[in-house]
Amino acid sequence: MAVDIILAIGLAFVLASGLSIIIAWAITGAHIRSVPSMRRFPQSIDGWAALVCMVLVVLAFAALPWPFHPASDHAWVGHPVLIGGLVEGAFLAPAFAGLLASSPLAARAVMREAQVNGAGRLALWIAIGSLLWGDVGWTGLEVLGRIVLFVAGAVAVAAAAGLGPFMPDVSLSPLGAEEGLDVHERWLAQAAHHMRASLALGLFVVSVVPGMEAAQPGIALIIAVALFAVLIVGLRRARQTLPRLTLHTTMHWCLWRMLPVALIANVYLELVAKG
Repeated sequence: MAVDIILAIGLAFVLASGLSIIIAWAITGAHIRSVPSMRRFPQSIDGWAALVCMVLVVLAFAALPWPFHPASDHAWVGHPVLIGGLVEGAFLAPAFAGLLASSPLAARAVMREAQVNGAGRLALWIAIGSLLWGDVGWTGLEVLGRIVLFVAGAVAVAAAAGLGPFMPDVSLSPLGAEEGLDVHERWLAQAAHHMRASLALGLFVVSVVPGMEAAQPGIALIIAVALFAVLIVGLRRARQTLPRLTLHTTMHWCLWRMLPVALIANVYLELVAKG
């Protein structure tokens, strides 16, 4: 039992780290820098918040019901309350730290990012809730609902991850939310940001592909890898071609377009299931 849990957390760490590096290089255009010589412990609340965020991201990846999950027999794998708490904790920890930022520019950037990510996560939870825990099948009518939820979730996940046209605003300061941090804390904050983005993408992907209950998990795993590739290429293209959306436009897209579409699709799936 302990071996399965350790293996699941180890694989989750590799997946989260690998995806965050790919996101940093392929989507955000950030330069991959070596880890600076770290102090023994972070000296600020920002550093601790980044570390807490990264730990929660790894645990959330371990709790997601991936195909071939080494601990699939455990009740905590795929548990909605556990996954929800870990995901929200990973995103909210840096936001709470940002409230105490000494730089007003950093506090503004953190709060804007928190609002964008929060609106995206709200629409994303509605879009993927039925797919993950609603026992939605693959009949003709249910596939139609899945397609609608996929489209809504694809836009919502970009906002939740803060990628593409929903990337953080750096118009007032090139450092954005990292304004006023030293090199060690800045590296931790950026690493935590990319890992949160990888978690949002992972949450969306695992809801779309058939997971542990699939008859052919090998095919599901191939679909998951292909979907990750499509998302990364699409978000990279969106960053290069689309303007960075304002906070007002982002909230409008998430709360007044994607959220109603996801709600309607959920009602449709509920009616189809009862019918």
